[in-house]
Amino acid sequence: MHAKLMAGERLSFDEAAQFMREVMSGDVSNTRLAAALAALRVRGETSEEMAGFAAAMREMAVAVEVSRGTPLLDTCGTGGDGAHTFNISTTAAFVVAAAGVRVAKHGNRAASSRAGSADLLEELGVNLEASPARIAAAVDEVGIGFLFARAHHPAMRYAAPVRADLGVRTVFNLLGPLTNPARPTHQVLGVFAPALTTKMAEVLARLGAHGAMVVYGAGLDELTVCGENTVAELAGGEVRPYVLHPEEVGLACHPRDGIAGADAAYNATITRQILAGKGTPAQREVVAINAGAALYLAGVVPSLHAGVQRALEVIASGEGLRRLEAYAAFTRGERLAG
Repeated sequence: MHAKLMAGERLSFDEAAQFMREVMSGDVSNTRLAAALAALRVRGETSEEMAGFAAAMREMAVAVEVSRGTPLLDTCGTGGDGAHTFNISTTAAFVVAAAGVRVAKHGNRAASSRAGSADLLEELGVNLEASPARIAAAVDEVGIGFLFARAHHPAMRYAAPVRADLGVRTVFNLLGPLTNPARPTHQVLGVFAPALTTKMAEVLARLGAHGAMVVYGAGLDELTVCGENTVAELAGGEVRPYVLHPEEVGLACHPRDGIAGADAAYNATITRQILAGKGTPAQREVVAINAGAALYLAGVVPSLHAGVQRALEVIASGEGLRRLEAYAAFTRGERLAG
């Protein structure tokens, strides 16, 4: 496979999966891995290759065995947008859970921002070292669980030095949101470039996702209320690209500085305020458009517009904050009230 990559040839799904298994087993030298990653970056990864890579990483991850039968959502982005907003998708995850849809949120510490989802949740009192069994139980009992990527993908240690040495984006920057060990059925996935939306939706289709929205929001790896959104929606096995403006779902268009974030402590304050039904209109609405997309994908509302309205209702109720507090307590081993 390495020779094919170096010759500029494309890998099949099975070949890509096998190559990633070898990488994750430490059987590919740093020199050969660096050359392969550079070749992929120059040529551009195909959706088939990315699906194969992701499938192998899922196989080799520390699994979280969540009960099946109802939709399981993830709200996760690639990062790398350099926008320095507060943690929108993580805040939205608690709104989705409060609306009755189970969430398995995959995330990590900060990459391009000052506070990744793991940094935020740690600041909010979540135990990031909760066992896989405890996380699975949280999804079923609290409605949400956080899968800390660093803990669930230990085999990534073989690729980490090469990624650090290269110092540029590689396919691994795209694989994080595709490798949730809980294997969510539906996903709102943010990307750092509009050209990636359709490709990533095709990858999710190849991986068996029931439904997804891959989004780029005017410079954000989230749906935005600050401009135009580029969307690729996966439904019924088909990918449909379109453009979405916040006004189409009943929201205002806000200045970008209205959703700015900073460090974990600052962002935690914003998250608590929003989930308590407070925060600014821009903060509440950017969370609502992302949570609303998840509710729409899960089939609990008939349209994205209805999903946004339902999300705003949940935010106003303060149930999101109660769900956050219940989850944090659960990860610390405390019993749920009631």
